[in-house]
Amino acid sequence: MRVRIVCAVALFALFLFPFCGRAAELKAIEPLLSPSTRLMVFSPHPDDETLGAGGLMQRVLEAGGKVKVVFMTSGDGYLEGVELEDHTAHPTASEYDKYGQIRRHEALRALATLGVKPHNVIFLGFPDGGLSDLLLKTCVHKDPYRSPFTLKNRPPKFELILPRTDYCAHDLSGEIERVIFRFRPTLVVTTGPQDLHPDHKTTYHFVKEALNRLGRKFPRLKPVFLTFVIHFDGWPVNQEASSGARLDPPEGFPVPPTKWITFNLKPAEVNGKREAIEKYHSQMKLLNRFMLCFAKSDELFLQDPDSPAQGGAPLRLSKKEPGLGSDASKPAPGRNQF
Repeated sequence: MRVRIVCAVALFALFLFPFCGRAAELKAIEPLLSPSTRLMVFSPHPDDETLGAGGLMQRVLEAGGKVKVVFMTSGDGYLEGVELEDHTAHPTASEYDKYGQIRRHEALRALATLGVKPHNVIFLGFPDGGLSDLLLKTCVHKDPYRSPFTLKNRPPKFELILPRTDYCAHDLSGEIERVIFRFRPTLVVTTGPQDLHPDHKTTYHFVKEALNRLGRKFPRLKPVFLTFVIHFDGWPVNQEASSGARLDPPEGFPVPPTKWITFNLKPAEVNGKREAIEKYHSQMKLLNRFMLCFAKSDELFLQDPDSPAQGGAPLRLSKKEPGLGSDASKPAPGRNQF
């Protein structure tokens, strides 16, 4: 019980006071982009990556850089979506699992529209709707978290990054560290701690902690770390919805308006982003108005308080510089590729 209380207090403090002690401020994203840019996007569910950073991904690829997208979950715990997809009021575990497969296929089609190849997409397969529970559950491999939707307690074998991975915070952290270390990004983007969806703010926590740990082991691995918001008090549905309109920061957001970094999109990028959003057929059936509100002429980001304002060159380890350890250096066999 004491561990749960300490974790909850620490997590609350992290979410409530994320902008204390900020480093040098980043004013614009465009100067960061070049053929050496290595962008890694962590998405809580299939579609968040396109809504928040679909334009940025296109621009990085256009500049000759590389993009890697990592999905924390497969979005298989969306009750209303499963009910609509399978025309049932009481979905079974297999129906939730099937829904996750549909969303994975949609993600690959959406990202292909943006120019991201399948081998640059990673699915971690952790529990939709359960990421915050992992933080508060002491990791014991004999008793891992079990999804109330799919009834699984570990990722599918074909999605394993590391062997013997269960649904617990320790294992998810290890997988995130591994994919960051293998890709060695210069720019990392994910959902922010102020996002009202529990999986979104918890994704931020896991990614930030992984970056901090890796930064201590490899001081030269210091990517720029940006966040975006998807869910906040009805935003952005309450704004103008036409594709030529701008995406403005949400009202009442606990960050000064001057902290937002606006990334202006080219018309072709707006069109590409809209086309990618429309590939998420299962989500468009329920959330089409909400999702298309992100197909605006700009994207909005916030610089994490511990992020440098400029990323270094891609990390290249010397022969004297150790890796993550013998156990972590051998990814489990599966479909995920690096």
